[in-house]
Amino acid sequence: MAQQVWNFQDQFGNEHSFGIYHSPISGHFVSYLDNNILNIDFKVLDNKEYRFYMNHELMKFSITKTNANEFIYSLVADIETPTPYNISLKKTSSENYRMILIGIIALIIIIIILFILIKK
Repeated sequence: MAQQVWNFQDQFGNEHSFGIYHSPISGHFVSYLDNNILNIDFKVLDNKEYRFYMNHELMKFSITKTNANEFIYSLVADIETPTPYNISLKKTSSENYRMILIGIIALIIIIIILFILIKK
């Protein structure tokens, strides 16, 4: 039976524990977050994905079959799905990019003006 645990902090600094039990022979699968069961599934013998929320963030857990009875497990934050949290992150990122661009343009203009004034 494959068993794996991920320990991590959310964006607020709270500790969380995500774990799985998966039998590569029967395919029985259980996942839990902070000792609360999220999924129970049977005959998971091929690639499969599960998604769940951890506070505001959507997480993606993947099971990838590599060989007969061998699997790779991965847990990542899903930043592509348009959830309210991801939309706000992209909006903030876009606003930050715009402010940096305005700052660079203003700096270039100031340098050009200073160069012209010094040359006189």
